[in-house]
Amino acid sequence: MKRPVARIVALLGAIAVGYLLFSAAPRDVVLVYDLTGAPPASSLEIEIRRGGDRVRRAELSATGGGQLRHPVRLPEGDYVLAWRLATADGVRSGERPLEVREDGTVVLPLGR
Repeated sequence: MKRPVARIVALLGAIAVGYLLFSAAPRDVVLVYDLTGAPPASSLEIEIRRGGDRVRRAELSATGGGQLRHPVRLPEGDYVLAWRLATADGVRSGERPLEVREDGTVVLPLGR
């Protein structure tokens, strides 16, 4: 009777470890920066922070305007996205919360 119980416990343990490893895997996220409504811009600087530490940094050319796509791989969690947009009228900047729970696309309006 002890062997079947031990097998079930081992199987449940293996499933739990697999779940933890799978949920800790980085997620494929595409950040789409919507610049509609912003003055014509030349560049967009992005910093993604978690707990005060910089996780990612990028400089994107914004000469096309509209929307900029930025694919990243991030572990699940809560982040802060700090941005700086250089326009003909000067520099606009701000911060936005970013929550990553699964793969997908997140649209961030920065032009308003």
